[in-house]
Amino acid sequence: MKYQIIKHKAATAEPEKTNLKLLQQDICLPAAILKQSALQHNVQWMQQFADASGVRLSPHGKTSMTPWLFQQQLAAGAWGITVATAYQAQIAANAGAQRIILANQLVGAANMAVVANLIASGVEVYLCIDHVDNAKALSAFFHTEQLLLPVLIELGVPGGRCGCRTNQQAVNLAQQIATLPGLALAGIEFYEGVISTTDSVLSVRQFAQQAAALCKALFRQELLKYHNILISGAGSVWYDIIALELTKATVPSTMQIVLRPGCYISHDQGIYCQAQQAIDQRSKLATKLGQSLRNALELAVYVQSLPEPGLAVLGFGKRDAAFDAGLPQAIAIYRDGQLISNQLQQCVTTKVMDQHAFWHYNSQIKPKIGDIVLLGTSHPCLTFDKWRSLWLVDDNYNLLQSVETFF
Repeated sequence: MKYQIIKHKAATAEPEKTNLKLLQQDICLPAAILKQSALQHNVQWMQQFADASGVRLSPHGKTSMTPWLFQQQLAAGAWGITVATAYQAQIAANAGAQRIILANQLVGAANMAVVANLIASGVEVYLCIDHVDNAKALSAFFHTEQLLLPVLIELGVPGGRCGCRTNQQAVNLAQQIATLPGLALAGIEFYEGVISTTDSVLSVRQFAQQAAALCKALFRQELLKYHNILISGAGSVWYDIIALELTKATVPSTMQIVLRPGCYISHDQGIYCQAQQAIDQRSKLATKLGQSLRNALELAVYVQSLPEPGLAVLGFGKRDAAFDAGLPQAIAIYRDGQLISNQLQQCVTTKVMDQHAFWHYNSQIKPKIGDIVLLGTSHPCLTFDKWRSLWLVDDNYNLLQSVETFF
């Protein structure tokens, strides 16, 4: 027998074989899988939401870091791709993004050089800034390179992440940016996901209104110097409120409103499922769009051990799935390619180690070693980043293609 070298942990040992089937054990497990029909639905749903809201969509690519998914989002009408680092910006550009929001501060000469190369090649890269020292460093670098860098002043909240804490701080920074060569102020960026109060809905609304007021002040003072001006906010939890508040605020007609949700691409069965349920309840537009977002990301694993009654050890762990916002929970179990049960609400994953998960099942489920269990996860970002490659599957878990990640 000639041994094949597999290139990642969910590869097939028979690379020449076609028509691979997950449920027939044609690939190594555990494996992260993406359901094509759910992905297509989610991409179209969010683009329709943005279009109907009168805003632009620049999905946050850090969720998946999967160029194939970036290309699906761009093909559906996304204005651009959002990233968090210079490296991620390069990956997005390689995938075909011509507009990139780097929703973070850019620090360090090597990182600046990556962005400079993208701008020099014709890619429009916007990045965030919240301090004059960073502005001066960027100015010195990009002016020397004879490039114009569009920057967005980041507005933050006390105790939050980056960002000016008050509108007056942001105005003062804008006035300083106006004196620096190589920089052009293109607008405002903010992230409301760091807000946690007893009335988060009200706080998010007020924060969006504060950002809109800042934009108007900068516009009146003629401090917005770039030819395209933006106001950009919204992660995957509050995008409906941000879209509504910014459009209601009647920001200058020359300013584009750009939303940046990322986790919608795969959705989940945890924190973002809960967030979307809240959006569906409060947003009339979301209701009009029909079926809501669907979970597209699943983990396929084996029942590996049955050490005691009611307890199965599943063949996955912290190396394979997110565990920071709830443990992966089973949604179906298969044996010899046939569905045994998809009613597993009383079965619970209670603990994960590096490569093992403790799964407590009820008396109606009688698992056997070698059964395949499919699980849904929470917080998809931290599942994607554990995989060099994920499998795209149809609704019958036939394998369509492998898609690479670039973390």
